[in-house]
Amino acid sequence: MKKLLTTGLLFLFLAGSAGAQAVEESLKNVPYDEVLKMATENNDPKAQYDLGVRYFEGEGVEKDPLKAREWYEKAAAQGHSGAESNLGYMYENAITVEQDYAKAKEYYEKGAAKNDKYALFNLASVYKEGRGVAKDPLKAKELFEKSAQLGLVNAQYHLGDMYLTGAGIDKDLNKARYWFEKAAEQGQPESQFNLGIMYENGIAGLKRDHNKAMELIEKGCEGGVEHQICQ
Repeated sequence: MKKLLTTGLLFLFLAGSAGAQAVEESLKNVPYDEVLKMATENNDPKAQYDLGVRYFEGEGVEKDPLKAREWYEKAAAQGHSGAESNLGYMYENAITVEQDYAKAKEYYEKGAAKNDKYALFNLASVYKEGRGVAKDPLKAKELFEKSAQLGLVNAQYHLGDMYLTGAGIDKDLNKARYWFEKAAEQGQPESQFNLGIMYENGIAGLKRDHNKAMELIEKGCEGGVEHQICQ
């Protein structure tokens, strides 16, 4: 890592808002055959969703996005919010289906109505970037905040970034710091990096602390942050 300058350090700004697949597996410790039985014989939506995750991620089975979609569809038909969010993600990113922003938004909205943190995040990203809808940063902020309050680390980072840059909302470094702190506590590299920059410059209500700044910036770099300081 390059030697840090005491002034003029640059934040890591978000290039764009990418969606996220819900990958929480409540049945991850249950053998595949048992989950399959639950999904087929009992028509259990949690098991169907779990199989979708396994096939999408290739966890314990050969990766197969088509099978993943088929299981998500079965679970979503029964109102499983994680499956709804993940189907939206597949339609938005043309994974085994033709890209369809309207369909993606429809599935995200179903999941968001159930307060699913991934669906809220993905719907926020749609409004932030204007994918299939008119850009609406205030709507995006509202949705990111709901997701962030539910603990989704990517939402916490994105919300912090919006407050840092003033991307369509009022710039607020104190709120940016708050959400970067939340995400940094969960090990989110970009948030660690930006929080380190704040400590180095003594901004956002923080007392300048070079050692703390170095610690956080190094964690961010080690976590995969791409920035000239990390070289």
